[in-house]
Amino acid sequence: MGISIKQVQAIEFHNNLVKKNEISWDVLTQVSTFLESTLEEKAQHFFQKGNFSASIPLLEAAIKSYANKDDDYSQIRALRNLSLVYLKLGKWENSEAEINRCLNLITKISNHHKIAQITASVLDVKGQLLLSTGQSEAALNIWKKASENYQKIKDYLGLTRSYINQVQALQALGLYSQARKQLETVSQNLQYQPDTIIKAKALQSLGDVLRGIGKIKQSIEVLELSLTIAENLKASEEIGIILISLGNTYTLLENYEAANSFYQQAIDKSPVAEIKIQAMLNLLNLFVEKDKYVSAIKSVKNIDSLLNQLPISQTSIYARINLAQSLIKSQKIVLANSNNEPLYSTAKIADYLVKAVQQARNLGDTRAESYALGNLGKLYEYNQQWQEAKQLTEKALNLAQSINAVDIIYKLKWQLGRILTANKNKEEAILAYSQAIENIQDLRGDIIAASSELKFDFLDTLEPIYRELVELLLEPSESDQQTIISQKNLIKARKVIEGLQLAELDNFFRNSCLDAQPVEIDNLDKNAAIFYTIVLSDRLAVILAIPGQPLVHYATKISKEEVDLTVETLLNFLTIPKERIFPKKYWQPAEKIYNWLINPIEKKLEVNEIKTLVFILEGSLRNIPLASLYDGEKYLGQKYNVAIAPGLELIDPKPLTRQKLEVLAMGITESIRGWPALPNVRKELEDIQNQTSSEILLNESFTKEETNNEVVNNAYQVIHIATHGEFSSNAEDTFILTWDDEIDVEELRNMIKSGTQQTRPIELLVLSACRTATGDNRATLGLAGISVRAGARSTIASLWYVSDEATAMLMKNFYQQLANPEITKAEALRRAQQQIFQDAQAGVINPEYKHPYFWSTFILVGNWL
Repeated sequence: MGISIKQVQAIEFHNNLVKKNEISWDVLTQVSTFLESTLEEKAQHFFQKGNFSASIPLLEAAIKSYANKDDDYSQIRALRNLSLVYLKLGKWENSEAEINRCLNLITKISNHHKIAQITASVLDVKGQLLLSTGQSEAALNIWKKASENYQKIKDYLGLTRSYINQVQALQALGLYSQARKQLETVSQNLQYQPDTIIKAKALQSLGDVLRGIGKIKQSIEVLELSLTIAENLKASEEIGIILISLGNTYTLLENYEAANSFYQQAIDKSPVAEIKIQAMLNLLNLFVEKDKYVSAIKSVKNIDSLLNQLPISQTSIYARINLAQSLIKSQKIVLANSNNEPLYSTAKIADYLVKAVQQARNLGDTRAESYALGNLGKLYEYNQQWQEAKQLTEKALNLAQSINAVDIIYKLKWQLGRILTANKNKEEAILAYSQAIENIQDLRGDIIAASSELKFDFLDTLEPIYRELVELLLEPSESDQQTIISQKNLIKARKVIEGLQLAELDNFFRNSCLDAQPVEIDNLDKNAAIFYTIVLSDRLAVILAIPGQPLVHYATKISKEEVDLTVETLLNFLTIPKERIFPKKYWQPAEKIYNWLINPIEKKLEVNEIKTLVFILEGSLRNIPLASLYDGEKYLGQKYNVAIAPGLELIDPKPLTRQKLEVLAMGITESIRGWPALPNVRKELEDIQNQTSSEILLNESFTKEETNNEVVNNAYQVIHIATHGEFSSNAEDTFILTWDDEIDVEELRNMIKSGTQQTRPIELLVLSACRTATGDNRATLGLAGISVRAGARSTIASLWYVSDEATAMLMKNFYQQLANPEITKAEALRRAQQQIFQDAQAGVINPEYKHPYFWSTFILVGNWL
């Protein structure tokens, strides 16, 4: 069993090690302030200073004394604290043993009020132990029992803490909606509580959790209220902690000026050295991120001075590690002395880490020792001292494996993979990377739950592991005379790309509840070819899967920057009105991308009678309308059906049942809340109604509540929404406009999933007037996200807003084609698009509409059958 990644990343990003935890010694102090045990007071002092090991003999002595006096209640309290100490040290079995002793002793207590009180406190720790060891559902159930006990004794602040703990478990389980409802309950409960330090602490914890699920505005409001209460109570220690939380929230907003101000206030106002140094470390990290090296140099000096004043503790250990991490991140931070030599050399950074290792050993903290050694290995890796880097990394890995700290293990495996790659040890490097990804899959829930709150950057922390492994797998061995990659490596690379897609969607939703099941292409469609693309360090690689054929690999030597620039150029020539006048401008980048993706294997597609091309894309390639790629004579959509898949593992392979389609069609024609009118939406919905069995919600009837009622109480194969909406790389910024409100991804999913009559998945979700967020290069992730999360087998949506007249024509054509049971959804969309192109070319409709801007914006995501 290993500690959760949420906890270790909290440490890495300078979150307070004692004050911020929901489960703390303070709970018991509140429970029984009448007991003034000198042994317990000393143990509590060491605990709060982070010297956990020093607490153990004191607590053991107190427990023995209480046992001799048959003082069961006090013995339980001390045992509960001892379990908490072992929890902090990562000694899970010891922690569990003490908890079990507590629960056995509780049966001897006859006072019902005391039973409820001490049971709730013990269950708080047991829940944290379960969550830390990856047993999220069990932790949730234990904390629910704790809540029942707090409710019995009307301890509403204890109840609030328990609710906040439950939110952690709900996030780890991927139950985002329930977590949000729980937070709403917490907020309501706190409103009626008197202003106390405990309330200020509960609000601060709530603010941190709200930040963790992306509710930034609410996080700021709650933290500001917490700060006001703490200031009125003149609680200087709590004020410092809240100021740090506000700084963390504004850092996430990239409002670095405000973050700087809050961190500086925490430094100036807090009387506690541990809080000061936490704020200093956060501020240093901010300076490094913003390249403010003069300020960073000054900050390092201040941290260094304060570090020497701290007693040996877990706080001082991780402070040294965090300082070293910031300095490793940028060794540009130098301060010239009289000899004009850098003050913060590699040797100086190594010294911080060596001291951290020594202190961790002195405290018996295996986890901290492993973490410090791993960072020391990373420092040697950075300086290309490969032998030392490998030895230190392996030593850290052995320690982490001895306590099964999977969250540390995956990073060390990644680090070892990089070192082995640098040493040209390809096979062992592949093994290390593969094991790192296996660890990540074990930690999916915890990683995602931690992502936003801890400024967890998917692009820096997870994505490179997948990408670097694919690069190794697609690299020919030096002994090979040709650039042929083995089928074994191609199959593994394809699986890794699928895993990357899933991890990115997990990160988008901040939970891991996507249900991925392996699907064989041969079982899907004999006439479909699947293209897996991935941009590597020096090339764009493609793996092609054709039913009944070996996998094919080909690549174009090109940088990521050139790929992104070409995509940007294509989109500009496609979407900017003045550029659309000259179609040849668009053809050039469209042909260039065609040559990357299609041209090398076009003959193979013809030989195998391929009709549908399915693309599993990543990066900026997601943003292009693939049907509009150009071969010099024809668009891709004139030759093939085209679909996008977030990954075959997320495809429900059943084809559309072609009976009389039941369609719920909704839309808005008028201008509302600054969004332009869509007058042709009325005709679009009327045409759908003429061709299918439809229920129409238009304008005032298309409210959020009415939509929910209709979706929940009726069964539809198709949901068609003709209204404005926006896809973003942020789940919270992806929405669909209703007459009175907005529907986000999670709300749409809940509507569909809670339908009492909906006994099967929605076959098709159509979003006909949406667009991707401007300036967001990963915005189409929102489109893939809404498709997968809504539970629809397929989604058709627009990448940008086009003429609602052209849209109405295309949708009429699409539903006409969809009625044909002989063709797939992908072919129905292609035929509808080509009808617009051909009619415009023949002058039957507006000639402008032959430009791909008007018809290629619509893409099919998911099941293409």
